[in-house]
Formats: sequence, C-alpha cells, structure tokens
Amino acid sequence: MGSIKWRYLGEDAIEISDISSSIHVQLGLRDYLKGFPELGIASFMLTDKTLTLISQKCGFMSVSHIIDRVAVYQHKVNENVRLPLRIIPICYDEAFALDQRKLEDICKLDYEEIIALHLNAEYTVAMFGFMPGFPYLNGLPLSLSIPRLKIPRKIIPKGSVAIANEMCGIYPNQTPGGWHIIGRSPLSLFDPSKDVMPLNLGQRVKFERILKKDFDGITFN
Repeated sequence: MGSIKWRYLGEDAIEISDISSSIHVQLGLRDYLKGFPELGIASFMLTDKTLTLISQKCGFMSVSHIIDRVAVYQHKVNENVRLPLRIIPICYDEAFALDQRKLEDICKLDYEEIIALHLNAEYTVAMFGFMPGFPYLNGLPLSLSIPRLKIPRKIIPKGSVAIANEMCGIYPNQTPGGWHIIGRSPLSLFDPSKDVMPLNLGQRVKFERILKKDFDGITFN
C-alpha cells in the first residue's frame, strides 16, 4: 500500500489514515488484520478515511509488525459479498424539507431540480458517528455540496434527511444538528433493543420519493 500514515491515539490505540477513498478498502483491511490475533488488536473503528486499531489489555505485539502487515495488504473486490442496495423512502414535502428555501438560494436551483439530483445519486455508507445509528453517506452530487448551518438547530426531528459539505446523513432520533434538512424518512434507523441495524458500512443506498400521505404507513422490515 506504499507509505503508511499512522499515529498514536493515547496509549491503547493507533490510527491509520489516508488508506483509500473507498470504505470497502478499510473494511477489507480490517478483516485482513483480524486474521492475525497475535498482533493484539482488540477492536476496530472505521471512518471514511481512517482505520483505528484498539489494543488488548496487554497491548499490541508491536506497531512495526502491524504496519508491516498493512503495507503488504492488497485489496481484492469480491462482488459476491457486496451488500444489497438499500432503498430508503423520503418525503420532500415542505413540512419536512425545513431548508427548502435556503437550499434553493444557495444551490441556485429550483427545489424539484434539487430533489432530482438527490434522488438520482447512489450513496455509500462511509461511517457511523455523531449519535448511534447516524449514517454518513458518500455520493452527494457536487452541486448540492454546501456548508453546514452557521447556527445549528436545537431540535431536528427523527428521520430528517440532511446534507452538508459533500455528505448526506439521516438523523435516527430527535437531536440538535447543523446540517441542512432536505426531507424526511419514516424509517427507523436505530433501535437499541435490536441487534441488527438496517444499514451497514459499505452498503449502497438510494432514496425513493414518497408522498406525505404515505409517510406514516412505512416501517423497516
């Protein structure tokens, strides 16, 4: 993988950065390193750009051994294990699109044009963060790439679909937040009583438009 960039995160973790622009490479590297229990890696944390390794109580075998393993890793795409495309319903009604006017003004587009761009894009779950179940989705069209709100909202409704910078996200619960709200999904993205989440790292996502009258009748299988 060429020159490896890494740094210590406290005493019990190291962060490997700039691995690839694809989350699938980070996932492949994670699974590859799991095959070497002697390295002393207890767990992993992934983002769209980094892989963090957390050591066991007795510590890593050695950082040099880990970096040597990372350096020789060669990613192989296996189409047979790719996660299925997940279709997420979204309602763009003005009752849910809290930033409709602002988005039109910033993007210099009619809202139907904004909706078409958002619907036609295919996204990838790059990471989870901010709060349990919040997916950061890569793939937002550049024409919809806009800065965060200057003043975050104190309350964003559950299911709100939002955009900021070059990403799209979905708020799994009511929370404060600083992204522009483009619509809302009726799907539940996080339930602490369940072991399975509807979205997974590396999964492909597309949005499907629904009408407001259909909003309340949709739930995850």
